[in-house]
Amino acid sequence: MLDNQTNTEDGALKARKTKTPPNVTKLARLEAMLRRPRGATQEQLENSLEWQPHTIRAAISRLRKSGAEVLLDRSRRTPTYRISGDRT
Repeated sequence: MLDNQTNTEDGALKARKTKTPPNVTKLARLEAMLRRPRGATQEQLENSLEWQPHTIRAAISRLRKSGAEVLLDRSRRTPTYRISGDRT
């Protein structure tokens, strides 16, 4: 019997309805991380997305070109990227 099937009372196989989680892209995960109040560091983005630094910078550049106001805060020990406000 397959995982998505179940036996009914009469012995017939019936497919179970399973909810599949929505497919979340890495770009959507990047944007969600940058929208957090404290943003995300380069290292956090690398670990979460499994991307190399130049790929993250390119994706952030694409976000900027699409209208997001991505800020780089260098006031802390570790520079942090975050999105300020909504897209226009």
